[in-house]
Amino acid sequence: MANFTYRIDRFMGIDQSRDESLISPSYSPDAMNMDASDGGLRVTKGFSKYVSVQIPTLGGAINRICFYKNASGSVPVAVTETGIYTYSEANETWNLRVSFEEERNSPCTSALMTRIGMTDTLLLADGIGRVLKFDGSAFTEFGSAEGCSDIKVNCLAMFRNRLFAAGDAEHPDRLYYSKLPGGERSIEDWGPDPDSPSVEGGHIEIGAAGGDPITALAAMSNQLLIFKKSSVWRLIGDRPGNFTVELISRDSSPVFGLAAAVYRDVIYFVTKEGLCSFNGVDASPLPDARMIRGIMEKADVTDTRLAVAGDRLFFTVRVGLETRLIEYDPTLRRYMQYGGFFARDIVNDEGSLIIADSRRYLEKWGEGDDFDGLPINAYWTTPYTDLGDKSVIKSLRTLYLRGESYGDGRVVVGAEVGFTDETTGILLPERVSEAAEVKLKNEGRVFRLRIANDLGGRFALTGGVELEMSVRKRTE
Repeated sequence: MANFTYRIDRFMGIDQSRDESLISPSYSPDAMNMDASDGGLRVTKGFSKYVSVQIPTLGGAINRICFYKNASGSVPVAVTETGIYTYSEANETWNLRVSFEEERNSPCTSALMTRIGMTDTLLLADGIGRVLKFDGSAFTEFGSAEGCSDIKVNCLAMFRNRLFAAGDAEHPDRLYYSKLPGGERSIEDWGPDPDSPSVEGGHIEIGAAGGDPITALAAMSNQLLIFKKSSVWRLIGDRPGNFTVELISRDSSPVFGLAAAVYRDVIYFVTKEGLCSFNGVDASPLPDARMIRGIMEKADVTDTRLAVAGDRLFFTVRVGLETRLIEYDPTLRRYMQYGGFFARDIVNDEGSLIIADSRRYLEKWGEGDDFDGLPINAYWTTPYTDLGDKSVIKSLRTLYLRGESYGDGRVVVGAEVGFTDETTGILLPERVSEAAEVKLKNEGRVFRLRIANDLGGRFALTGGVELEMSVRKRTE
């Protein structure tokens, strides 16, 4: 019999890309509501109310949350099935600004902040009605029949100072573009200009295959990416005379309207394969997209929302009746998932992630010790391992932890070894200079650990963990 110490030097994130026996112990095949951003392991921060007043229930389901922005600040805007509301901070009320004649439950309501002339303007497009524009005071219809811009579209993007639009149900392959603003020209005019073709508006048919409508648009600094149901295209050039459309990918997975975003001039988007990117040449899953393979195999991405907040990417997926919020750190290339709440929409506001939750509140992510009154249930599992020697029996003895419990935040340690599960809950020492010991007693050839909180309590581990055990052959 010999002694052996199993060490986890630091905690990183989720890895479901391969068999558990091949995963580094720093990664978890299954974790929820944990924060490992500094190499330690702690229960994640929750969220708290960003707007203290509930979006009116008479509005029906929330389709989209966005912000109108100008030099004076930002105004929250909620698009629901029955109308559009704006929030007045002075009166602390949501005010109904637009009433729809019929209920609208659009899978994609595109929101775009731009300028028309010298006016900061928010454009909203759902493909069901005319595009609407909001100048901070009133909502009015965008465009005109004379300007060939009274089209019902649901995808908007600014590229090369022109407005591009798509999602016209009558012409699903058509990409519209506005005139180049200047003089008396405006992005509300999509018509021709015989006197100056280089600044005129118009449209282009993208792809000739039927049954492949445009589903999303995203713009980089030097090209516009056009997502269709089963293909991806790009447009380059700065005027109609040199616009060039190229096929990037054929037989690709669908990208739905709100599942694409730009971060540092790279377009990220979500498909059933996971998080993907377009780097200017190729549109494909990230090299580490398989690290959340297990989550994505069960996920529904038809209503996925993707947002950039700070230096992180966040996107939602549906797993059964639950919402999972997936966080991706593009610098460290790691994922974490969060759950226990329902997110109807997510959006960035001044570097913070804002969530529209099931209770119709706008919540700010990363604040508070719970999910606005709901407990945070968090856990981290280590990979199943036989330590590379299946013939050896491992007798677990002691798990050593360092860290801090907050209030009555107990650490619940579970050890699954052989056919036996054992669970122990402890409070960490008051000083991080001390190490806590968790006594274990069972044995087997394969084991894994589970570190969780208790009843929403909070704790933080630092310096990794160490598991002391004895190992022996069957004949010993």
